[in-house]
Amino acid sequence: MRVFICGGGSGNDTTEATKRLNDIIDHTKPILYIPLAMDEVKHPYDGCFQWVTSELAHVEVPYIDMVLSFDELETKNYQDYAALFIGGGNTFKLLKGLKETKCFEKIQEYLQNNGIVFGGSAGAIILGNYIDTCKYADKNEVNLEDLRGFNVINNYSLLCHFTNQDQNKTELNRKYLLELSKEEQIIALPEEVTLYIEDGKYKIFGNKPFYIFEKGNIITYNSSFDRVNKYNEIKSANELLEFMNTNISYGFVDDKNNLHFNNLINFRKDYRTGSIEEILQSGLGTCIEQVKLERDVFNKLGVENKLYCYRAYENEDNFDQEVRMHCFVLFQFQNNWYHFEHSNSKNRGIHAYGSIEQALDTITSRYEEQGDIRTLTEIDCIPDHLTFKEFNEYVNQFDNKKRTK
Repeated sequence: MRVFICGGGSGNDTTEATKRLNDIIDHTKPILYIPLAMDEVKHPYDGCFQWVTSELAHVEVPYIDMVLSFDELETKNYQDYAALFIGGGNTFKLLKGLKETKCFEKIQEYLQNNGIVFGGSAGAIILGNYIDTCKYADKNEVNLEDLRGFNVINNYSLLCHFTNQDQNKTELNRKYLLELSKEEQIIALPEEVTLYIEDGKYKIFGNKPFYIFEKGNIITYNSSFDRVNKYNEIKSANELLEFMNTNISYGFVDDKNNLHFNNLINFRKDYRTGSIEEILQSGLGTCIEQVKLERDVFNKLGVENKLYCYRAYENEDNFDQEVRMHCFVLFQFQNNWYHFEHSNSKNRGIHAYGSIEQALDTITSRYEEQGDIRTLTEIDCIPDHLTFKEFNEYVNQFDNKKRTK
């Protein structure tokens, strides 16, 4: 699956993204253009075709084929095309038309067979988990009830044109997305940004930040964003939690510098533990990187803390199964022990316990109640640039050497 999520821009805003599209397509096949989100009365499709022809002027294909109805779209064999280009308009109209025909299922199958889809604005939003994000961007005049999208980017819902509208509209959307993010994760893109996703790897085109909403917080994501100064100003556990809520997303940077948001695809093969500097630069971390930040802050503040890894042993028999590991930190404050949790969003927060034993029993029992039996090990630190196998071997060295006191 190869997907372009465009924030709704065109022309110079999308030049780098369409160049990437040109790099990966089969140049012997045409592109299928789907303008069906548009109101044809207000925006005749002839004009839409002129726009997309200009937009894809340097994409080398024999021609662009445009459909004029969902019924026509249903008859097409998508494998005959180099890519599907889904344009903007009304998101509810677009998704309803796809679902009332067999087009939705056909596009799903096309994506599963390594198809290429370029979605802009409404055409991008439908690729997310749900389209309820566009409550204030579009009117649901078609009374669509099933708001589930294609969910191609790790359970993120999407909104486009974020920050490109007037200040009042941006603030309205921001407040709505903050509340909505308590139930679902959301990526909000400005028009100048396009995300390219291939096999869980993200490439960002555009120099402006985009925004990740989760658990009632907003993270401004920009690979060049300076997080170091804010990090160095942290003076307490609460300030650390606030920093991580607004600066660190779940994910990792692989050994080829590809970004992975909210997924562990090819984790055993491509993962490397990050340094403090690399984590702050990328704004991404699995539980391993996140506890590395947490422990670093507590050590700088002179706060007693303990670092644990709770995991299933890795061997060739379970390499095809999901990774079963969670790292976490306990710290002491005023004669109590606290569990600092950020990477596990369901349990995010600072949790007080009367003793280390009570904390460990509570944390591990959440997994054991689901039949997920693992080994708990206290470790000294997390070295930089270890593969996942090397990190497991490092953790194994501490088995039976450290116990709670």
